[in-house]
Amino acid sequence: MQKELVLEAIILFDKTTKELIKNLAEKYSLDLNSATPFSKLLLRSNSLWRGNLNEEWTYWFHGAHCDFENINSKQYVHTNITRGIYGAIDYYYLYKFVQTTESLKHVLEIVNKEDIFYATINKLLEDDTLINVEEFPFKMLVLNDKLV
Repeated sequence: MQKELVLEAIILFDKTTKELIKNLAEKYSLDLNSATPFSKLLLRSNSLWRGNLNEEWTYWFHGAHCDFENINSKQYVHTNITRGIYGAIDYYYLYKFVQTTESLKHVLEIVNKEDIFYATINKLLEDDTLINVEEFPFKMLVLNDKLV
């Protein structure tokens, strides 16, 4: 049951992240297939590194990541922006996504502690539902699209 609930959260996170990145790319005419699609938004000199994506979402870049926050619901999304891999799973920020996503409140009723949540992510990695696209000792976990 825990694995199914955490997987549900990961699938929604992956979908939400990719939609937000796509919207950001459309707003600023970014080519997501280029090697550095966000380069013009990362510069502090032009103040595009943070702002409103639309009426519902804010965004801000920091390092190799972009954070989005829903203005009304306070839903929080933290995503990797390197190598065209959006939706990479960071244990802490995925848990924060679940905590701030109204439609996932039922997940926290069952998987109600961070350490249980993190252990469940590790189980999904062990059974190849998630894959590590980095080389040891680094981790960049993503959803295995072949199994979902």
